Amino acid sequence: MMKKVSAIVLSLMFALSPVTVFAKGYTVKVGSLRENVTLSEGYISEKDLKSGDVDEVKYNPENQSDSDNVPDIGAKAVYLIHPESGKVIFQKNAFEKVYPASTTKIMTALMALENCDMDDTVVVSEKALSLVPSGYSSSKLEAGEKFSVYTLLQALLIPSGNEAANALAQHISGNIDDFAKLCNKRAEELGCKVLHFVNPNGVHKENHYCCAYDMYLIANECKKYDAFNEIVKSTSFTVPATNIHPEEDRVMQNTNRLLLKGSGYYYEYCTGIKTGHTEEAGECLVSSASKDGIDLVCVVLGGKVRSDGLNERFYDTKRLYEFAYDNYGYITAAEKDDVFASIKIENATKETANLDLTISEDITSFAPIDMKKDDVKANITLLEDIKAPIKQGQALGSITFEVDGFEYTADLVAKTDVERNNTFIYLAIVFVISLIITFIITSKDKKKNRR
Repeated sequence: MMKKVSAIVLSLMFALSPVTVFAKGYTVKVGSLRENVTLSEGYISEKDLKSGDVDEVKYNPENQSDSDNVPDIGAKAVYLIHPESGKVIFQKNAFEKVYPASTTKIMTALMALENCDMDDTVVVSEKALSLVPSGYSSSKLEAGEKFSVYTLLQALLIPSGNEAANALAQHISGNIDDFAKLCNKRAEELGCKVLHFVNPNGVHKENHYCCAYDMYLIANECKKYDAFNEIVKSTSFTVPATNIHPEEDRVMQNTNRLLLKGSGYYYEYCTGIKTGHTEEAGECLVSSASKDGIDLVCVVLGGKVRSDGLNERFYDTKRLYEFAYDNYGYITAAEKDDVFASIKIENATKETANLDLTISEDITSFAPIDMKKDDVKANITLLEDIKAPIKQGQALGSITFEVDGFEYTADLVAKTDVERNNTFIYLAIVFVISLIITFIITSKDKKKNRR
């Protein structure tokens, strides 16, 4: 009797439950990213990428594609970068030792920005003037004149005043040697690879050198200061009147010809920064540009004046910016509504068992604007034991997108709720009750037979 009841109950269980045969692991279907990658009107900032739905961002420039239409660059060392994302658009001998000439003054500016108030008063010493060799640029300051740090930064960065650099160095550290030590210490903190400075202005010395990457790091740090950005985009500078020189007749142009209309190199999107030139260093320019919300920094060192008269520090820089803005931008690499994987949940109701996995926010990247969906790779990792109930938006794994050197890792989340199938539990209860009833009936039958 008991065997018959058990068989009936088991038959009912299998008849009523939605039975599915499962493999040991999940069969994951990777969804299409899109027919085409489109330009994004907005973008995720570096802060959002690190704190929001994207859990991790990695970048390896060696894994990015090479562009076919990069202009031919004559300068010895070049580094063109999108600082916000860290995307290196172009580099040439970026870590080789070169001489910086007056681009050194960007470091001097950083030391002043970090160690002085802009209203501090600095007295120009006789030594600050005498340390400038003949033939080097001057902002026409005179010994004994008093200026604010801000005014000396203008004299330093716009007409490239070497005496202004010496005056700031003496004000900050007391003497040139100690100031050089301060610069080298700060360079190490910034992550500079080659840099070693012995003066604040770039007057040529064999043991005064850097690499293009180093100059980018210093310039990018300076750009955090509004005062710096205001000064380096100025087209001219007038030395204010003093008790020693009461006339305001010391007017000087910016040495950066990308800023000057009619110069032959004018670039309307240029926002700075600093030129440099010595016979040993060649033609140098550390610059910045901003167009359509995209900021770039370009370092060009060791250029020359070509036989056709073109100065490579301006010519190469302008062409690199034009190339970058024509070919790079923010693209949407993955959209939140896309389904990247579909899985079947073992203990779910029939209506909710098939679950699509997606991401909660779009993933955008600074990349070549002509990237196609086939250029974006997606690698999926799921949790080992996924069971109902599952809430919409619950993380069930991760997905890593490879986008031209970048890796963006985000949570894969449930697109819908998944309800647990309780039929088996109910049937198990019925089965247990049936066993109990069967046991009771069997016991009674045995008692009757004994009588």
